[in-house]
Amino acid sequence: MTGEHTTSVGDSVPDRFDVREFARTAVGSYRSEIDLEAFAARPLEPATVRVLATMRELERSTMTYLRNVLVTPTHKDARVTAFLTTWAFEKFWIADSFEAIARAHGLDVTEPLPLSRFRGLALELAERATPIVESFRANSIGPDVIGLHMASVTIDEWITESAYTKLAEIDPHPVLLAVLDHVQEVKKRHRLFVEVDAVNRLESSPRARSLSRRSLPRAAWPIGAASLPKSETAFFYETLIDDALAVRIDEKVQGLPGLEKLRLVRTARAKALRGGSTPTATTGRWLGRAAATAKNALPHSTSTSPSNTTAKTPTTTTTTTTDSLKGGPTG
Repeated sequence: MTGEHTTSVGDSVPDRFDVREFARTAVGSYRSEIDLEAFAARPLEPATVRVLATMRELERSTMTYLRNVLVTPTHKDARVTAFLTTWAFEKFWIADSFEAIARAHGLDVTEPLPLSRFRGLALELAERATPIVESFRANSIGPDVIGLHMASVTIDEWITESAYTKLAEIDPHPVLLAVLDHVQEVKKRHRLFVEVDAVNRLESSPRARSLSRRSLPRAAWPIGAASLPKSETAFFYETLIDDALAVRIDEKVQGLPGLEKLRLVRTARAKALRGGSTPTATTGRWLGRAAATAKNALPHSTSTSPSNTTAKTPTTTTTTTTDSLKGGPTG
């Protein structure tokens, strides 16, 4: 399989989720299918281009999230690991599609996002410390942490799918609609795995349910929002997730075992719109204290970029973020 693999998604959804088949038919680049020249005659609305730039960042943040998850007991579950690496691969190419559309409108989305000096420093520190802290924390918890990770991916898929549905309603450009249809088909396969796995793990483990109730409200939603400027997170919710939609997503979250009282999306939306304290700030302060006691163990931060697209899971420019599903130690 190469980075240019273009399997038709609709033809590869099995009746019962087969992780090997999912990995074998992973969906790669979609750029060649996008009629970018059509945007010259009929460009997207400026707000739509901005949304796509934001969604590119969110989809690409999966690589950082995966790095933090795979230092935990989750990596010992071969089936889950096979799913997550393929999931990240497919999301990378979703982001690539959005980048191509943004560039067709003259927007260079590879420029670093403007962050305050304090927030940038906090995120850089978290970038270095999170894998170390998360490894110690999650390995002390054990396999129950997998239920948390599957629940978090499930919730993220619900949020982003709802956002794409709303975007299609806001700007029904035919080329954009074709791209979003493709994206939704890719994500449909993701849900076939994570929804069932999350329910099974939460149902079978009281500790996984307790851990999820404590940790999920401390996360930045959607996954990757912690790395965005606050203005872009607010824009995401203003444009794509109104209060009624937030309620509907939360109702789905509350349908997961043990999560009946959570109001994750409504809370995240309210914080974003009022510009209040985000999980990033809390996490940054806590990780700063943790890092101060272990600074000699911190690895040097490196930045890499996509190299050969024949690799199944491409190397990306790492966005500093704190997608470790916590705002501090959760016991």
